[in-house]
Amino acid sequence: MLKIICQLLLLFLFPALLFAQPSFRIMTEELPPFNFTKEGEVVGISTEIVQAVFQQVGLSMEQGKIHMYPWTRAYHEVQHTPDTVLFSMARTAERENLFRWVGPVSDVTIGVIAKRKRGIQISKVEDFRQYRIGTVRDGAPEQLLVKAGVDIEQLDRLSFPEMNIRKLQTDRIDLFVFNVQTTQYLMLTLGMNPEDYETVFSLKNMDLYIGLHKDTNMALVSALQVALDKMKRPGVDGVSEFDRIVRKYLTEK
Repeated sequence: MLKIICQLLLLFLFPALLFAQPSFRIMTEELPPFNFTKEGEVVGISTEIVQAVFQQVGLSMEQGKIHMYPWTRAYHEVQHTPDTVLFSMARTAERENLFRWVGPVSDVTIGVIAKRKRGIQISKVEDFRQYRIGTVRDGAPEQLLVKAGVDIEQLDRLSFPEMNIRKLQTDRIDLFVFNVQTTQYLMLTLGMNPEDYETVFSLKNMDLYIGLHKDTNMALVSALQVALDKMKRPGVDGVSEFDRIVRKYLTEK
């Protein structure tokens, strides 16, 4: 305990000295409004939060930027390559020991989405068997489905959510399992009306975290958590830096 206290004290006094090491490759996927590309830059709620906490502890990013990758590639990289970071990642029991964790940075509802006019009803796992289901390969929603007992052969597993949203629109799949907030946002960008769709079953409410390679220095992980917790504390006006970032994106037109 004393060692940890001393390390954290050093962090606040000499952050760059404490963590003198290679810069981190920070990765994310297209998951608006949490992380997405706008005018050639990676932006979003989680993106700004991650940038802020890394800056606070004096850590640099590889090539000075956040890398936008397909989820499957980024998920593989952060498991097998030291000095890598992936956000926004759902913290699940299956992933718990695969990474170091800092968060939460956001939260989402993992839902089963269908066309409203289809009148599909899901109340138990057995109800999934009659439908073709779209998922993002290796994503937390897919993992939840398989864990619940859904046969992976039923799944239309793609790398990008937009592709399965289009399939849902054209009836090439019956259901799409993903986080509800992002699905509704993407539908708007694709010129679809989210009101034409409904969440017929909720799998789980999940917190999103920053996931770091499992060999990342624990003192560094603790320092990032301290920086994030500090961002969540209300300022003199009663609003935290964390909430200010969230409000900016939720009120954008």
